[in-house]
Amino acid sequence: MDSLSYSPSFGRSNVVCGAEEFVCGNTTRCIERIKHCDGIKHCDDGEDEDGCADAHGSLDSLVKAIKEHGELKDVIFDKSLDNCSLGESVPPFCECRFFTFLFCENHNLTSVPKGIGNSITKLALTNTSLRSLPAGAFSEYKGLKIIHIEGNVIRVLSPGPFSDMSNVTFLQLMKNQIEIIEPGAFKGLENLRWLLLQNNHLKELNMTVLEDIQRIEVLDLTDNRLTQLGTLPPLDRLFWLGLGNNRIERITKSTFKELTSLEVLILKENVIEEIEETAFSSLETLLELDISHNRLKYLKPKLFYKLRNLNKLNLEFNLITSLPMGIFRGLDVLKSLDLQGLDIHNIDIQMFHPLTELKFIYFKKFLYCSYAPYVRICSPKTDGLSSTEHLLVFPALRMSVWFVALMTCAGNTLVLSWRVLSRKEDKVLSLFIKNLAFADLLMGIYLVAIGSQDLSFRDSYNKYAHAWMTSNACNACGILAMVSSEVSVLILSLITIERHRCIRTNVRVITVSGARFCLAVVWIIGFTLALIPIFKWSDEKGFYSSNGLCFPLHIDDAYNLGYQYSAFIFFGINFTAVMLIISLYASMFYTIKRDRESARPVILKKHEDTVLAFRFFFIVLTDSLCWIPIVIIKLLALAGVTISRKYCIFHSSVRGLSLSEFENFG
Repeated sequence: MDSLSYSPSFGRSNVVCGAEEFVCGNTTRCIERIKHCDGIKHCDDGEDEDGCADAHGSLDSLVKAIKEHGELKDVIFDKSLDNCSLGESVPPFCECRFFTFLFCENHNLTSVPKGIGNSITKLALTNTSLRSLPAGAFSEYKGLKIIHIEGNVIRVLSPGPFSDMSNVTFLQLMKNQIEIIEPGAFKGLENLRWLLLQNNHLKELNMTVLEDIQRIEVLDLTDNRLTQLGTLPPLDRLFWLGLGNNRIERITKSTFKELTSLEVLILKENVIEEIEETAFSSLETLLELDISHNRLKYLKPKLFYKLRNLNKLNLEFNLITSLPMGIFRGLDVLKSLDLQGLDIHNIDIQMFHPLTELKFIYFKKFLYCSYAPYVRICSPKTDGLSSTEHLLVFPALRMSVWFVALMTCAGNTLVLSWRVLSRKEDKVLSLFIKNLAFADLLMGIYLVAIGSQDLSFRDSYNKYAHAWMTSNACNACGILAMVSSEVSVLILSLITIERHRCIRTNVRVITVSGARFCLAVVWIIGFTLALIPIFKWSDEKGFYSSNGLCFPLHIDDAYNLGYQYSAFIFFGINFTAVMLIISLYASMFYTIKRDRESARPVILKKHEDTVLAFRFFFIVLTDSLCWIPIVIIKLLALAGVTISRKYCIFHSSVRGLSLSEFENFG
């Protein structure tokens, strides 16, 4: 079979390349596999960009058919030629092309033109006023090979219009409003190869009408109103069957059992809710199966088991939420798999192991690409943050992560050192600040870990993505970031409450031991909140493994595993804390303004508290601005608004670069 697809032949020369490399043609040069189909020619003759188009399945079959039938090439490629051999018999409202092709369009024809001569081989009647094709409608033109009738108002196809038309190999009856095809309508077309009935109004098809066209190879019933199919008759040569965009609800085990030569089956855009497990068992020659855009919720485990020659499978945009673990077993030569639009809750790396020849795979989420690491081309190639090549896809993003990480670590280390060495500090306040600085330092360490992983995965991230996201190291990073975030916001709340109380009452009640107790409770709460998901979802895909950053924002998939818990953290704790901080600082401003206006003597202690309140206002404002945008964005994500995950790293960076490390020296 001729094919439009081509894959580089690994090892065509005597050169042995590594597992993650391929050889450039007949040269001795090895190129990293990740550079295959990246849009840049790395091999001298560009072999690394050959075979990058997903042309498997129906294209192969149609090209084969066109090459085998020369008259089809005339119609498809040569109908603009003006040479004519029909003489003076051509009606004035028609055009003669390619010697014996008569093309009549946009004319008020009510019947097939007569008296043109029996040398005509191709006749096209498009956008005319034909309402019927009576028996013997083409009897004058026994030499016809191609009949093209399109854009008319033929509601019923009666018996006999093609009687004794044994030379016809191509019949196109699209866009004619056909509702009924009566038995005997195709009698006389014993050599018909292509029958195109797209864009009509067929609600049912009497299968006996197909018994008169036993040599049919291509049958297209796309864009009709078919609701059910009986058992198609034995059509030993039929290799292409189009049933897309109808209203078919169910496929039974007998529907296609007689079509043993079928290579392409298009069932997309129907309302199919059930396909019996053995419905495709007899289709061992099938190359492409398209059942996309239907209402399938479940697939039977052995539905594709006998399709050992299948090259292309399209399941996109069904209602499927899980796939049987062995659903792809037996698809030994599958090259292209489309699962776009599917939320596969039970996705597992073992699911795709049988697909050893898979070259193209399409998912709804970039995250799913990590479950098929050895597939050459996976789509989507990025989620705006990571790509199949890099954990952090943009150079600017990588630089900002390292800049923020180093500044955060250096700044907070300096704050801690200053507070430890200083002897004149308020012990209670200093204790709070040291703990806040240490919590911020944890975020810096988290960013260093993410930046380091990005370096180690550079140019081949998808190969390691699944192992990384399901690792203990990823969980540890997620716990670190969660503890840092929660402890920071809780300590800031405590600081704000304490400053507010001091300014309002001018009495300090909390002691060093009390402060230590409060901070111990805060750290216990922080670690508890971070560890609950580890134990809650220990047997499922990890709470922290929803993305390569190991941070559970749940922005790109708002309803992923543990989304309720994530919402509780961000809305129930963080947003509440931010609102508390804002309200208390508003109260402090009111108190300060009132005291200034009254011009009462202010003792030194009160003056110090006022100065500190202003200092901490800017610190807390910075941290508050980190949380208000993320709360808004998370609300939008839950409402179904698509949010770029680039904000995820932005949030972590800004959290890490809290201004506290620069403001806590005084």
